[in-house]
Amino acid sequence: MSYFPGLFAILFIQTRPSSSLIPGILLIASIVGAVADYKYKKDGGNRPSKRDRILFLAVILVVAGFIVWAASINSEIAGIAAVPLSIFLFFAWELGRWRMRRKHPLEKAENALKERPTAAS
Repeated sequence: MSYFPGLFAILFIQTRPSSSLIPGILLIASIVGAVADYKYKKDGGNRPSKRDRILFLAVILVVAGFIVWAASINSEIAGIAAVPLSIFLFFAWELGRWRMRRKHPLEKAENALKERPTAAS
């Protein structure tokens, strides 16, 4: 957990004082979710299904097409839209993975909760 101070620094080091903190917060939540997902998969958790990967790839291609289309009209619009869209896509993927981790917890975590003594026992 030593990476938290560096992640929170991202929120406060911004080029424009009027910019929103929401993309920074979503980015930090996504990075924390990616680390948790990495540990979940490493410990034997469910990996993303082929359907999930194909659907996410299709969404990425649509967004990339939108950015290319926007760049053909005005490159500044494409530059302004690319970063928030990629952050929101990353957050959406990690939100879906979080739902998967909640739906299919690791067996050793379930066993630890069942074997934990309660105060009433």
